[in-house]
Order: sequence, then C-alpha cells, then structure tokens
Amino acid sequence: MPPSTSCSPHYYSIHNIIHIRSNVDLPIPNHFRISPPSTSFKFDIDVSEENLSLPFPEDEMYRCSIFFVGHNESQLAIDYKLPFLNVKLLLTDLENTTKISFTKDFQRFGDLTNLFNTILLFKFIQKGHTLVHSGCISTSDNCYLISGMRDTGKTSTVLSLVDGNNTKFMSDDLTIISQNGQAFSYPTSVGISPYTLTGTSISYTPPTWKQWVAKHQLLLFGLESVFNFELSKRIDVPSSIIDQSGTISDVFLLRSANKNEISSVSSSVAVQKLLMTTTELIDPFRIYSLNFYAYYTGFDPAMLFEKEKEIIEAALSNATCYDVCANNVKEFHRLIQNQVDL
Repeated sequence: MPPSTSCSPHYYSIHNIIHIRSNVDLPIPNHFRISPPSTSFKFDIDVSEENLSLPFPEDEMYRCSIFFVGHNESQLAIDYKLPFLNVKLLLTDLENTTKISFTKDFQRFGDLTNLFNTILLFKFIQKGHTLVHSGCISTSDNCYLISGMRDTGKTSTVLSLVDGNNTKFMSDDLTIISQNGQAFSYPTSVGISPYTLTGTSISYTPPTWKQWVAKHQLLLFGLESVFNFELSKRIDVPSSIIDQSGTISDVFLLRSANKNEISSVSSSVAVQKLLMTTTELIDPFRIYSLNFYAYYTGFDPAMLFEKEKEIIEAALSNATCYDVCANNVKEFHRLIQNQVDL
C-alpha cells in the first residue's frame, strides 16, 4: 500500500512492542491504530512529511551518484537538488527513537514503503522479535506458521484453513514472532484474485471480467507491465475472526512440486527457509538510503541479521516443522489438515 499525502497524525501500537507516529498513511494494519497518547509517550518510529530543512550547510553536502549527501554520527541527509522539485530525505538515529523525515516530492518518487518496512523490521529485532514472511493461523493457544516463496499459495492456504471459530486468522503475509516461541498477529488486508481460494472466511468473488483476464496470461502481462494493472483486490479480514497471539506449535513450508506430499524437516531447515523468504520480501541491501546510513554512521545491519537468525532459531526450538509439496494450490490445505487436527 503506497503512503498517502500528509494528514493529521496517526498513532500505532503494534502489540505494545513497537509504537509509531506518522502524518502519512503507512503500510501498517489499521488493527493497530490507537487514540492520540499523552505528550510524554515515547515512540520507536516517528514518520513525518514536511517542508524539510536539512541540518547541514551547503558546503557540507557533497555529490554522490545522482544526489547530494550530508551526515553526522546519527543522521543521514539526501538531497537530489532537482529543478522544480524538492526531493529530500533525513534519517535520524536507527539505534534509538528513529525519525524518518521527507518532503512531499520524495514521497512521490522515493521508495518510502520499503524503507519503512525495513526500519520496522530493525526495530522488532532490537526488541527481541522479528517479522517473518509467512501466514499464520491459530487454534486455541497454538499457532501454525505457513510460509513459502511469493505466489506459492500462502493466502489461499491460510484462508482455506480459517473457519472463524475453531481456526482463526492472524496473518497471511508477515507474522511477528518472538524469541520465546510466541507468534503475534499482523493482519494486513489480503489480496484476492481470481486464483485465490477464500474458504468460508472471506466473502468476495472477483468480477467476471477479471476472471476472464486471469485466463489470458499474455493480456494480463501486458496490462500489468504497461498500465500497472492490479488483478487482486485488497480485502480487510473481519476483526471477529482475528486472533492476537499464541505459541508456535507447527511450521509448514509450502513448495510447488509434481507430487502431493508432506514430510518432517528439522527446525534448522525451517529457519533457513524463513530467513530466505523474508529477505526476498524485505531486503535491507536494496534500500540505498540505509546502505549510505550504515556506511557513514557505523550502524551495523549485519549484527541485526545475526540476532534475527537467533530469534527465529529460538522461536522454532519447540515447533514441529514440515515440508509441504503440492502440484496444485488446492492440495496444500488438505495436506495440512490431514497432518494436524485443526
């Protein structure tokens, strides 16, 4: 979800772990919106679109590639100095309370969503939690992580398993996990396309014309490439079927194959695959501003990555992990249901 234009501040508390203030819409589930807190409230991330004045004189800004950079021990400033445009970014203190300040033009042309998601990941790691690229469902106090590479069938599998009573929804794309083996909900809106299995939890049927487009791959490729066409529709999951947290009992790693089979794997295999799928979704090294920040301030993302792995290892230490192969998306949830009593 791209951030929107400047507005009155939004406040978020994500399971009372991370607290955020922003005057633009962010890719955070509305589930975590809170009322304005007291003035003494401490935020972990403060996001602000503003008419930004950078804290560095012109003679301390120097050209680097296509922009100008200024920095000190805890700040990085980027200014593109483009005619008729005011494209600026200021990152402040990734170690403590982090401020992300930018101009309206940077919001239009910069990759603010990926920048924010990466900093959010850093903050969770600093607090002994992390985000993993997985869906999650719950039954009673047990949670089941369902992971796989993009477009494998996580959303279809999660929605097919959720009934809203015995089995509840927690996430379909990103899940928060802690080093003590807990999973926490992160209920972003789900993308429903003509390919998606929705089970009984989501009542949405794509229009007939989208179903027709989905059957014509060349046409679909052209529409997506030229017109930025979206085949999916984002749907909010009803709050009545969302569970908040629980203990991770099982991890299912989805994989397309020419067979339908489920087999046990070690937790070390599951850790490696979760790290890979998460990095494929949130890759800090693709964010040039964070690379510059780390280079000039001494901030060390590598230490966070080591801690991220330790958190996932600890979180899965008591979980049973499975490799789930299927030749059709419809088979994944059947294989999982046959393996565990949901």
